[in-house]
Amino acid sequence: MKKIFKSVAMLVMAVFLVSSFSVSSAFAASDSAKNCVPKKVMWGKTELKSGQLGKVTILKETKLFSLKDNKLVANKSLPAKGEFRVYSFKKVDNSDIYGVGGGQYIKKDSSIKYETPSKRKLAELKAAACVENEGGFFWKAEKNGNTVYMLGSIHLGIEEFYPLNSKIMKAFNESKYLAVEADILNLNPLEFQQTILEKAVYEDGSTIEDHISKELYKKLTDTFVSYGGDMNEIKYLKPWYLSMSLDSLKTMDPKYKSELGIDHYFLSKAGNKKVIELEGAEFQINMLSGFPEDVQIKLLEDSLKTGNANDGLSPLIKAWQTSDDAAIEKLLFSVPDNSPEYKVYMTEMFDNRNVGMANKIEKYLTGTTKGTYFVVVGAGHYFGDMSIIKLLEKKGLKIEKLQ
Repeated sequence: MKKIFKSVAMLVMAVFLVSSFSVSSAFAASDSAKNCVPKKVMWGKTELKSGQLGKVTILKETKLFSLKDNKLVANKSLPAKGEFRVYSFKKVDNSDIYGVGGGQYIKKDSSIKYETPSKRKLAELKAAACVENEGGFFWKAEKNGNTVYMLGSIHLGIEEFYPLNSKIMKAFNESKYLAVEADILNLNPLEFQQTILEKAVYEDGSTIEDHISKELYKKLTDTFVSYGGDMNEIKYLKPWYLSMSLDSLKTMDPKYKSELGIDHYFLSKAGNKKVIELEGAEFQINMLSGFPEDVQIKLLEDSLKTGNANDGLSPLIKAWQTSDDAAIEKLLFSVPDNSPEYKVYMTEMFDNRNVGMANKIEKYLTGTTKGTYFVVVGAGHYFGDMSIIKLLEKKGLKIEKLQ
């Protein structure tokens, strides 16, 4: 069972955060969440890069060389149709050679064709070097000299999210406080793992087989074994945790990274800003583990129905990139499930949590200490009939949609 906890304990937040995080990424400096991620510009088969002078296309088999004592040394043969970026020119042993990176060179002769990028391609590369994104869901509220910016987060991100829109970054830089669902960069992994362990294991000696149907148990066994697991490792775990564990094992495109998630990005850049937790990790674990058993079993059933995490995540990412309010609301709330278990789940997962977060945001706005707050919570909390936005408006607060 320890093996399972080590591999997925830090992924339990998935349901709350629409995504998950890992120990290593949670404590990383987030250098990978770049301020500017250049867009790719393709030139034939290869990507055109800054500093590239041209490219060589292999017309027929030729040699790849390195230099030793200013002499050419043949390393290997290059087959026809390959393309190589050129970064430098040299003349060695009465031969013109093209530097293709990594201390490797190709001779100029009839077996290759050299080209330089067109003015159009160079202009395209320059334009793509740092393109400002228009993605995100962003609001602003003001009262009593206080300002609250509210940004909807996707907690697993992609490089194409960055750089974020300048108005988002300007608001963040102006803010004194950063409010998030949970400060995932300052979790104690051992304490967090212990908290989960206390909530995830049956304490009465019973096993998961005692709590679910034979049909569901067989499906759980077949699925878990298909991932290379041993049922003895998980037999004492409760349905809510098994659901999270299975979700963490599903196939996911490696381009989706927690360290590129929006909340992770801003937490890594908090600096001297005061970080405020609207809920905290322990609150979220207590809520999930506190679901009635029939709801937990429903979660487990749903986790066993799908095997690819990309199916739900990809459209969510796209909706965020295009600031598509209708798309994200449909993705999160137009679910064809009228079961009472689903209603309980959605009420706790969104409605009740939104009330709590909206009440805290209201206090930021009505407080006597003047300040600017930058609030980052899962995008889904800003949509639906009981959204944070609608709850704040019902309190008489004016909300401005910025993006």
